[in-house]
Amino acid sequence: MTISPLDIVLLFGALQGFILAALLWFNRKGNRLSNRLLAALVGLLGLASFAVGIPVANWQISLFLDLAPLIVAMPIGPLIYFYTRSVLAPDFQLGKREKLHFWPVIIDCGSKLIGCVFILGVLAGVFSPKDNFKVGAFMDEYNTYADIPRWISVTVYLLVTRRWVNRFRETGTATEPQQVAMRWLRQFITIFLVFQVIWFIHLVPYIIPATRNALLDAFGWYPLYIPIAVMIYWLGLRGYIHARSQVVQPATRKSTPLALPKDQADETLCRLQRAMTEDKLYLDPELTVDKLGRHVQLPPKTVSAVLNQHLRKSFNGFVNEYRIAEVKRRLGDTAHAHLTLTGIAFDCGFNSQATFQRTFKQLTGHTPKEYVNQQAAF
Repeated sequence: MTISPLDIVLLFGALQGFILAALLWFNRKGNRLSNRLLAALVGLLGLASFAVGIPVANWQISLFLDLAPLIVAMPIGPLIYFYTRSVLAPDFQLGKREKLHFWPVIIDCGSKLIGCVFILGVLAGVFSPKDNFKVGAFMDEYNTYADIPRWISVTVYLLVTRRWVNRFRETGTATEPQQVAMRWLRQFITIFLVFQVIWFIHLVPYIIPATRNALLDAFGWYPLYIPIAVMIYWLGLRGYIHARSQVVQPATRKSTPLALPKDQADETLCRLQRAMTEDKLYLDPELTVDKLGRHVQLPPKTVSAVLNQHLRKSFNGFVNEYRIAEVKRRLGDTAHAHLTLTGIAFDCGFNSQATFQRTFKQLTGHTPKEYVNQQAAF
């Protein structure tokens, strides 16, 4: 029995996936949930690569491939989304609501269930063995069109994941380890988005009956699964390295707020206000609690406690008030008349137009354009 070089690539990719999945699953460093979610993701890619690369040498292997759920794509999207959340939020857990996202896996098992029911029916004398070709053709058609919801599911979850990461970044509260993690996650998401484009290019002629056979005869599944083998190695290895280098942050516990003496709280407030009014730290779009704490030489926990207890404000609320005040000042200054609203907002420390619009409306009761029009009327 000879195996083509491309099939060998797929089988090595599958083996690599299984090894990396095991290493991630049993890895004691980093976030355990993150490691296991990534392990499941890499393992599913490995199974798919194995299903395509294994040579069909006899009818037993053919029957095994027909009935075993080796290509399971519907959980990939939820795994990507929950892995991302668990990396950036160490206290994230999979609850009952989150587990509902995995129920569409039944779509992946549909053709397998049909095959099992048919075999059991033949053994029970309900179905005729002569119908096996019709059932096999129906299973093939099912698998073909099941790729449509699979592609849609993964794409939607990827877009939602990217949006969630962007919103997390816009809050400005990311710690340095979280900023490092976001760089890895942006690469992680980009790789999958590139693969979705490749999958779409292969999917369109595949689901069209007139072009399906020509596509498979000319290229087979290699244009889709060779990239999967590459992804297995890259994602698994990079994810494993990230997990090994990740500092485990214990899940936050709800505890009694940090109580500070009044004189210490007042001194902290003075430092924070000077950092804004004199040093203008709010102009830094990447300002975080950690950065502000280092600047005023105080622990970030103390900074947050003073803002929450004595000003009744979050870190973002405190900083954005200064940013909005600066925006309003510049809108009334002819020296900045050549700039757009967005340009002024970005110069004042905002890194998202949506965040600027929302914050301006919350603090002034008007949209930026409404405010500009009101000022022009006077």
